[in-house]
Formats: sequence, structure tokens, C-alpha cells
Amino acid sequence: MAKRIKILVIDDEESIRFAFGRYFEGRDCDVAVAASARDGLERYRAFGPDVVFLDVRLGDASGLDVLNQIREDDSDAAVIVITAYSSLETVARAMRSKAFDFLVKPLDLDRAAELVSQVMACRAAAAAAGGLGQGEADTAQPRLVGTTAAMQEVYKSIGKAALTDATVLILGATGTGKEVVARAIHEHSARRERPFVAVNCGALPENLVESELFGYVRGAFTGADGDKPGRFESAGGGTLFLDEVGELPAAAQVKLLRFLDTHTVERLGSVKATELDVRIIAATNRELSEAISRGLFRDDLFYRLAVIQIALPPLAARAEDILPLARHFLALLAPPGEAAPPITQEAAAVMARHTWPGNVRELRNAIEHARTVSGGGPILPVHLPDAVRRTTIPNTSADNLSRAMEEYLSHFANAAGDLHRAALEPLERALLKRVLAEAGGNQSEAAARLGVHRNTLRNKIRQFGLDADDAQ
Repeated sequence: MAKRIKILVIDDEESIRFAFGRYFEGRDCDVAVAASARDGLERYRAFGPDVVFLDVRLGDASGLDVLNQIREDDSDAAVIVITAYSSLETVARAMRSKAFDFLVKPLDLDRAAELVSQVMACRAAAAAAGGLGQGEADTAQPRLVGTTAAMQEVYKSIGKAALTDATVLILGATGTGKEVVARAIHEHSARRERPFVAVNCGALPENLVESELFGYVRGAFTGADGDKPGRFESAGGGTLFLDEVGELPAAAQVKLLRFLDTHTVERLGSVKATELDVRIIAATNRELSEAISRGLFRDDLFYRLAVIQIALPPLAARAEDILPLARHFLALLAPPGEAAPPITQEAAAVMARHTWPGNVRELRNAIEHARTVSGGGPILPVHLPDAVRRTTIPNTSADNLSRAMEEYLSHFANAAGDLHRAALEPLERALLKRVLAEAGGNQSEAAARLGVHRNTLRNKIRQFGLDADDAQ
């Protein structure tokens, strides 16, 4: 007879404890619950659970402090952190204490069951391998702002990436904060005391790319009067961030691939290989699959770079973060000792209507403009750049859309019963199917683009009966 899995739920919300108990007790599991940090620790020591679901916010203590105490008792305990409001600081602390994973509210119990299965599979593998070893990621002040579901996924990816030395490929449109994410990975990794060197590959003249990245020796070319280390050597022991890596010319791609395979570089004009300990994080706003099909980017290099992929959502897909980001930028711009000026409701409404094609970078520039124009006073709509204040849908598009909507709704004029559902469900299903297809079936990416929680997307996929090709 198979051993029953023992699950402990530490959460101060009775409804959550009840939901976990009812769900798992019918699935060959024994469930114990606790409503406080103190009771949770006592139950943990008495019950000896295989898996712990631990809320970050408990009435009598922080769940992260409980996680640390559990770690002191058992360094291999499998703890899944439950959180509704996460930040990079929260994720970093939890990852440093080796949380197994995160479960974001509103809870998806099917996802919770998947995590339990992963825990048990890892334990079985660890029994053969002699234990699960993980590195540690220390904490630092977060530079990312946002509490939306899309940003929760980004924080989680950063925390996991920081625990390894694997190469990372950050994908996202211009201005989404790719370098900020790269720095966050570095600052929360074991390399944080070593250099972080950033290179914009697209800004380097093609004839200087190799010498800038890999260095050169005296006499390598006209004007090379002495030896010069490249950016790889400058990042020794630390992290090299290659922004816009898709712009690298073919010869540099070959050398980068060789470094990833051998961890050695050769300066231009030299045949001596130098071994280096450097972690590579790359980023691009290009569609690399298209560049590969056109022969502009090596597919083998792509696979070596994309060991871990992090997709950054556009700012429009996380609209709830716009105002917190704006206030954050105002605080950064405020003189030492001075409070940041407030943003009026009218200005906030204008910012909410704007589509932000330049993403977070455009928002920061807009706030800097507004701060300067306002003279340090409250931010009004008039202080925002014209491009932000004048966001409108072109009349032709509006007219066409209006006519199309009238024609579509006319089909439901005589519908009986739930007219609201009958009219909206086909539109919602078509939207989900299209976004899932554009995201290649990646539910996290699709949820980020839609601006909804991944659990909400999963429920919609089930509701509309989308098949595996749509929602892999």
C-alpha cells in the first residue's frame, strides 16, 4: 500500500485551511492545519509533514520567519510559500531559505497538487542522488516595482535564476526593464560581490565588437599599441550582461558560443586561451526565431543562451503597476530629505488611458518631465508630456470598430436568457485562443499579455474547452 502524503497548511484564513483539507484528504493525503506561526511550528514538529503550505502573512509573525525556523529544524523541508502580495524582496528571502516554490492567491488547488507531486518526485530523485543541493541568494533592495500577477511570475523567475549559474535569456520589448532584471539576478546571486558588466551589443560598431568583448593584444591591428582586456575579462568572477544579443555579428556569435562551451576566451591577435569564471545573461527585443530562420542568428547559440528564459510583460499588460511605478520614480527624483509630490487623480486617470508603447522607460521619462514642469508641486494632467495626454483611438479605427460591434451584437438581438454571456463568451474565447497561439501555448506568457493571473487563464481554458494545442 502506497504511503499517504502528509501535508501541513499554515494559514490564518479559515476558508483556505478548509479548502486544502477538503481537496487533499480525498487524494491519499493526511492534512494538518494551523492558524498561526506558533501553532504551525508546533504542528510541524509533531506531524512531520512531507509538504508545508505556508502563508507569508500570519497574524502573529511573518511566514518567512517561520520558514527560517523550519529550515533550522530540517534543511530539506519542502515548503511552498503562499502569497497574495509579493515583491522581489519577498521572493529573494524565500529563495534564500530554499522555498520549494510559490502559490499565488487566488489559489489554484490543481496547481497545488502539481507542486506536491513535484516535491515527491524530487524526494525520490534525491534519495538516489544523495540529497538536493541548492545555492543561496542573498537579499538586496529591489529595483523592480509591481504586484500584478505578471510581475509575481517575473520575481519568481529571478529568485530561481539567482540560485544557479545557468545562462539566462531575458525577452521583452524595448523599455520593459531587461537590464534591471539582469542586475536583480546578479545582486541576489552568489556573485553579487563581483563585477556586473553590461554591454549593449547593438551600440558597438561591427568592426569593434570582437575587440571590445574579447580584448586584444599589442599589434593585433593598427593602433593596438598595447594589450587590452575585453568585457569578458572585466567581468571575471561576476556577470556579463549582453543586451540586444540578437545584434551580434556572426563572428562574435561563434566566439560567444565557444566561451559558453569552454569558458575560455582568446584576445584578438592571440592564440592563448584564457579561462574565465563569468556568468552570461543575455537579452533581446528581437524575435530570435525569425532571425534564426533568416540565418542571422545561430540556433545552437540560442539554445545555449536560453537555459533559463524570462519573458517581461509590456507595461500595458500590467496596468495596475503604472501608478505605483510613477510614485516610485517620483521618489527617486525627489531631493534628499524631501517627500515626493503627489499625483492627482486626474493625472493618474490620464496615465491609465495611455498605452505606453515605450513601456517602463517611457513612464520614467514622462514622470521626469512632469516633475520638472510641475516645479515640485502636485502632478497634474497638464504636466504630463503631450504624447501621454493625447492618447486617442484614430477616428477611422473607432468608426470601423463601432460598425463591426453593431453588426456583431445584432446577431444576439433576439437571444433569450443570459444575453451578456451569449455576447461576450465568443469574444473572450477568440481572444484567449489568439493570445495563446501567439505565445506558443506558454500560459505564463499569455497571462502576462492578457493582464490576468495564470490561475484565471487556466480556469478560462477549461471553461472554453480549449485543446492542448491552444494551451500547452
